[in-house]
Amino acid sequence: MFDSLTIRDAWPILWLKRLFVAIIVALLAIGMVSAHRAYFQIRSLELNAPDLLIEGSVVQTSVVSSGRTACDVDVELIQGAHSERLLKLHLTGNNFGFFDPRAQEDSSRVTLNREILSSFQPGTARLRAVATGRHQWFRLPPPTIRELEVVIVKPSGG
Repeated sequence: MFDSLTIRDAWPILWLKRLFVAIIVALLAIGMVSAHRAYFQIRSLELNAPDLLIEGSVVQTSVVSSGRTACDVDVELIQGAHSERLLKLHLTGNNFGFFDPRAQEDSSRVTLNREILSSFQPGTARLRAVATGRHQWFRLPPPTIRELEVVIVKPSGG
């Protein structure tokens, strides 16, 4: 009366169950990688410039993002209370951000001209690059910031 009745699944049902388990495991693994990419959106940010800024100096920045979502990079020259944006860089995310683990990278450079430098006084200043990601899971990650101390030098002729 209490003997166990073992009814085996037919082999197509058995293989279908195994296929579903494999798909669920693969999606969980992809989800864990994607969660890490959503949490840490900016992988690297570099800011390069000479120590002495004169007319013709080149300020260069490069950024690598996780590709999960878009990010923006602003580079500013700051001296006291005066600041001026030198360049703005926008990286788009991958089309299928959840599934696509490829990183996005971009770089840009700006050559300082007389117009930009005329609004600053000779002396020390700060170059600042700020990379900001997007909201993911009701959380905006903190910006990634790189700063360089520079000296603005104006030509002696005027």
